[in-house]
Amino acid sequence: MPEFDVILAPALAPDDLIGLELHFLDAIATRQTPPVLLIYASPGRCISIGRYHSFGGSPERDGINVIRRLTGGRIVGAGQGWLGLALIAPTRTAILMEDAAPVEKAKKLKPEQIMNRYARGILTGMRALGIDCFYPGRDAITFEQREIAMCTFETDASGAMLFEAAIAHNRGMEELVHDLERIDPDGALSCRMYDAASATKVVRELARGISFDALAGAIASGYGSSLGETRRRELTAIESTQAQHRAQALAGLNWLHQPVAGPSLTLRNRIASQLGAIEAAVALRADGAIEAARLSGDFIANSPAIAALESELRGHPLDLASVSHAVAKTFGDNDNNESNFFLGAGELSNLVRLIAGVN
Repeated sequence: MPEFDVILAPALAPDDLIGLELHFLDAIATRQTPPVLLIYASPGRCISIGRYHSFGGSPERDGINVIRRLTGGRIVGAGQGWLGLALIAPTRTAILMEDAAPVEKAKKLKPEQIMNRYARGILTGMRALGIDCFYPGRDAITFEQREIAMCTFETDASGAMLFEAAIAHNRGMEELVHDLERIDPDGALSCRMYDAASATKVVRELARGISFDALAGAIASGYGSSLGETRRRELTAIESTQAQHRAQALAGLNWLHQPVAGPSLTLRNRIASQLGAIEAAVALRADGAIEAARLSGDFIANSPAIAALESELRGHPLDLASVSHAVAKTFGDNDNNESNFFLGAGELSNLVRLIAGVN
């Protein structure tokens, strides 16, 4: 059975979380550290935006902070009232290799199947508490068709994987909608409307309070049952120092408001997507060729592939044929990009038409 470390952090600062995830991605990719399951809570009220959301607003307003994840996906709640989970492994199938599925089968899992496999620990843990959750697909975990958690994942240039989940402990997506109205009154960030019929939280379904230790312990046990042997430990001094150092470096790069450099882009198209909405913006040279392109919004993709796609589009005409070639080269079904993924647009043809500006 695979082995991985479990770390419970009941008061992890949001900025330190991102720095810690970056450290673990590097350390685990080079096998300096075994795979890690980090289960945490953070102080303060926060809104967690995905890696690909465009945001130029204030990082704090009315006591609500905005943080940007390393992973894509929808906007979700964070901080007070939310339980966070980060599972880091050297590849997206590394800790699936020794379960019941043969190794070759595990290697060929589709991206959406990866989400399914890594969500199982949450399902097992919640069911042990008496909440019979279900993963219906895409990015949500539900209880009786009401969203109670959101999942997403990223793989970096080394192939290391970060799977993340936000679990509504005693605050949920209903509260997120109101917090979003306060932090983003102009509506630059989009989020569907939630109420008690479409969203829920752990304390509501248990009809009682539950501590961080009890909820985190149940989830950790769920992952032990579904993935392999676990070893509980604390964060080391080096890991804590690295978290702070890398968080400071990200702040210096203006991570929250990225991307900001490069030519001025004009929004060309926007589509409703499986997770919300996706936008494409481009800058054109005088000869009509693409100078720069940027995708933003509610989608899940590995960041090296997004960078590769935007690079591939550069210098080519903004037409269906050129865009189709770039998208197929980056995400198409071939041996050169079997690790790349783009979830949220449905068929790749939808992504092509979005970028080309053809609805």
